[in-house]
Amino acid sequence: MKVTFLGTGTSDGVPLIGCKCDICRSKDKKDKRTRSSIMITHNGKNYLVDTSLDFRYQMIREDVDSLEAVFYTHHHADHVSGIVDLRSLNFVMGGKIINCYANEPTLDNLKEKYEYFFTHTQLGGGLPKVLFHQINEPLLIDDIKVTPLKVLHGNMNILGYRFNNLAYITDASFISDETLKLLEGTETLILGALRYKPHPTHMSLQEAVNISNIIKPKTTYFTHMTHNIKHSELSKQLPKNIYPAYDTLKINVL
Repeated sequence: MKVTFLGTGTSDGVPLIGCKCDICRSKDKKDKRTRSSIMITHNGKNYLVDTSLDFRYQMIREDVDSLEAVFYTHHHADHVSGIVDLRSLNFVMGGKIINCYANEPTLDNLKEKYEYFFTHTQLGGGLPKVLFHQINEPLLIDDIKVTPLKVLHGNMNILGYRFNNLAYITDASFISDETLKLLEGTETLILGALRYKPHPTHMSLQEAVNISNIIKPKTTYFTHMTHNIKHSELSKQLPKNIYPAYDTLKINVL
């Protein structure tokens, strides 16, 4: 599998609108972060985790012309709002429906927010062709075992995902022992690490390091990082085999 980091930023992105800090003004491309999402490419097929606010830009940048499925972590705007642009991929794929997987609260929110996808009151305009599925148990897609991982985002129940030996968890503030058990044997871990200081609904950098030390993957990449994190500085501060990800980074995993 090839993993592309489509975005590695928070809901604000980096640079923040109007911010004049050194990192928002940085010339280093690795400090430019669109909203967090990854794409998995396997056997010529593309799978997404989340359709971010920057989904359209990310798809054009990566020259994507097909998509098999989207796995949603939760329904916050920075993770789902790009769903409206799935229709462009429907067009180029000849009307093929895109399967979307999520937990029950996220599905309920999406069905309410985007009710017009399914109620065709007038012709014209074009609507995304999606099929929603609730995911509670592991499923096999192609030869990828997809395991939903229950985590907490503050007091909100959200999902991370394990794809064979790759795990992706963002926006989490707490990971239970039950979920840690499901992460045993993970070789590549992608984990949200918001900032240096603690936060009530996200893991800080140190908390993310602690979780990585518990899971013990071969490699960990941090994502969903704010504008107070400078890529070049954090790269020097992290323990061995833990790296800050950046937009457009591509890695190969087993």
